[in-house]
Amino acid sequence: MLAITVSATKGFLHAWLQCLRGISSSCSHHKEAHFIFCTDESKDAEFAAEMAKKELPEGWKISVLKFPFDKDEKDYKQDAQIRIAKLQGAGFAFARKLRADLCLCVESDTILPANAMRMMEWTLQMPDADGNPYYDIAACTYPNGLFLGGFGTPQSQIAEDFLPSERKMKPRIKLVLENCEKRMRENPSEKEAKRMARIRDRIKKSCPPDGNIWEINAKYGWRRRGWMEFAYPGIGEGSIVPSDWCGLGCTLLSKKALQLADFNGYEGKGTQDLFLCWNRWHPAGLKIACVPHAPCDHIKRQPDGKIIHYRSYHEQVGECRGHLRVRQQPFIPL
Repeated sequence: MLAITVSATKGFLHAWLQCLRGISSSCSHHKEAHFIFCTDESKDAEFAAEMAKKELPEGWKISVLKFPFDKDEKDYKQDAQIRIAKLQGAGFAFARKLRADLCLCVESDTILPANAMRMMEWTLQMPDADGNPYYDIAACTYPNGLFLGGFGTPQSQIAEDFLPSERKMKPRIKLVLENCEKRMRENPSEKEAKRMARIRDRIKKSCPPDGNIWEINAKYGWRRRGWMEFAYPGIGEGSIVPSDWCGLGCTLLSKKALQLADFNGYEGKGTQDLFLCWNRWHPAGLKIACVPHAPCDHIKRQPDGKIIHYRSYHEQVGECRGHLRVRQQPFIPL
């Protein structure tokens, strides 16, 4: 049985109709499914629930879980992250109550392409040598600054795409970094660690990489980089790749991954999806796949209220045909 969970408060319903239609198009081969909408008690949420009943395929069951919230957060402050975890955790718990065999998690500002669900299902059927599934989590990538998916470690959940040594640094900031590294080696302290973090952040913002990703790999050597464009440069159409982390915008969980999907102990530091990756799935030995073959669109509200449509596609011509691409345009809700 397939459960589909979507979590959204009233401030994140700007692409609700398009999200529903993407889910319907991608998952309509399931004659039976249970759609779980986790939301607030606003009038907007009531309207969204009624829209789901009209737009989703006939025969699907729909459950609406409402939670009282005093105000609606539109950014990634700590309380907003806790709220997202509460909503998504309730959806996962309800899916477990239904004894779902598969759970599709979708975020309300993500639009699924028609082939997304079949690709993720196929990915979770990929066998190991003993016939058991190799992957337990399959995620269709989508752009959020860069395309989601890549490498990391428990200490650095998304690895740096470019180390300070791979950037064009001015002599002064290079000296500041070297002095801080020396103090960290001789007398590590929390104060120095915070200073190091500030220096690295400054380097990341002000010092460009020493070439494109192919030049960097040729000059400094290949390593496991954080985001899709740098972890797998040139990847796209036809590909399914291993990933250390994923978002929850369009993510299919096996029953095993669903059983582990809870947020107990999450403090709102970092994103809730990375918490699941590094505190639930990796410790249990579960593997994550990213699916660049079926990228989703992302509809993001900017701080000024403007809504941008990040359209994902594959390059169609030339030597780069098949590569992941994204185009920004105003969001037209059709």
